[in-house]
Amino acid sequence: MNINKILTPKQIEICKEEKSYYQRIGIKKNILQIAIEHNFIKKKEKKAQYSLELLKKYEIIIINEDEKNFYIECKELLGPNRLKELESQLHKKIIQTSIPVREFNEKFDAILSIDPDIIEKKIKQFNAFDSDDTEILELLRMILKHAVRNNISDIHINAYEEFSWLRYRENGKINAKYLLNKDLADRFSLILKEKARIDLIDVKSPKSGGFTENIGIDNVDFRIEIAPSHFGENIVIRILDKSNNLKSLEQLFPKDHPMSEHIFRYINQKNGFFLAVGPTGSGKTTTLNAILTQRDRLHEVIYTIEDPIEYKIDFITQYQVNEAVGFNFDTAMKSIMRQDPDVIVIGEMRDKLSIEIALKASHSGHMVYSTLHTTNSYMALERIRDEGGDLFILAYSLSGVIAQRLVPKLCTCKTQSTDEIGKKYFKSDDFGFNKRGCIKCNFSGYNSRVLLTDIVFIPPDMKTRYTFYMALKNSTVLQAWDQLITFSYYQSAQYLYEQGLCDYESLSSELFSLGYVDED
Repeated sequence: MNINKILTPKQIEICKEEKSYYQRIGIKKNILQIAIEHNFIKKKEKKAQYSLELLKKYEIIIINEDEKNFYIECKELLGPNRLKELESQLHKKIIQTSIPVREFNEKFDAILSIDPDIIEKKIKQFNAFDSDDTEILELLRMILKHAVRNNISDIHINAYEEFSWLRYRENGKINAKYLLNKDLADRFSLILKEKARIDLIDVKSPKSGGFTENIGIDNVDFRIEIAPSHFGENIVIRILDKSNNLKSLEQLFPKDHPMSEHIFRYINQKNGFFLAVGPTGSGKTTTLNAILTQRDRLHEVIYTIEDPIEYKIDFITQYQVNEAVGFNFDTAMKSIMRQDPDVIVIGEMRDKLSIEIALKASHSGHMVYSTLHTTNSYMALERIRDEGGDLFILAYSLSGVIAQRLVPKLCTCKTQSTDEIGKKYFKSDDFGFNKRGCIKCNFSGYNSRVLLTDIVFIPPDMKTRYTFYMALKNSTVLQAWDQLITFSYYQSAQYLYEQGLCDYESLSSELFSLGYVDED
């Protein structure tokens, strides 16, 4: 592999400087490793997604996956017919290797330990008097491993009068998974509190914390939110799997995306104000992190203010808000402004004061990124207006707004649609695709999620900025909308439909919830 043919001169310079830095502190890294960390080179390998039923049926272990192949280990090589059958189920070529029986059995037993059927059996066998802490801890670890392996974003433990539900949020949808008796739910709560260093005694006020768990070969971070409900403690475990959620900007907005060129141009400015907006769990933090990872972190001073810090990013100074000692978003921002920043990230603008500080920072030569909880890009501007933000500074500093939602992405088992309804709704020449369901996606038809976006960028010329300012001032922003660079939720859905990434059913449902009936 010739690095000079893959990387630009600037990227090579960044990698060489970083390699030199690592050498000085005693860490060995080559340029290829550093280039992959910076997302200069797309990492081909990714986590293999598979069903445990499939592993048991064929007696195989899937060790890796790339764009074209699954790599498996087995006791005996599969014959031509079984190999062809397996390839038809996974929709990829199989590269198989045989390993010693003893080694295979050890690996296979470790994988089966997180079989959901085994987890359910252990939950049913739980006895509050006979089960010790070691058994409960191991059961909880099995649940966490199973959730991570299946790309679950959140685990909920909801308390009711006589029992608790353990539920998974998968591809944006919440599904009941296991029924827990009250004693087991309480034991889980105690273990999670200990792991997250949360007060064990106080059960009357909300608590937050986090911990890191080794899952296979990866360390995965978990964020815990515990709050008292009528029948007991309500627990939400957010899974912060860096390998799944720390994405590059090109992964979120590929080169063929209609707004790709504008996105890379407007978010990389030396000064300005950029917002990612959407509801909780819509991927706003993922978008901001993708922006940060492609900035020149070695030659810029970048600070973030977060609550909590979800993903650690190299060569960025990240501040954790601590309200207990008076270190909130506002005090952190005032401190950072005295520390010679180039780029500032405010995890969330929560009130008038944080909006004012962010606007002033962007107007004084800094690039500021932040998030808001609003429905679309227009409502983000209205929210800032309502909070009393300086409209002049907003008009002349705002680079753009990306409002976003996450919608289910079709699995590779998808089938060509023959229904005219999607074609007509999206005014497309293509029929699009329908979900099917296979072992790989647990027969849901979907595998992960993609961004549905509503985007606006404000051109930098003074005439447009003045028009934008007057529109903000006179509450006539929508009348000036055609002078801005925009990309609506509907246009985003059209793109996802025509690319075969999402089906009509998911997209039309999401658009309806956003107020789109038809685009006429």
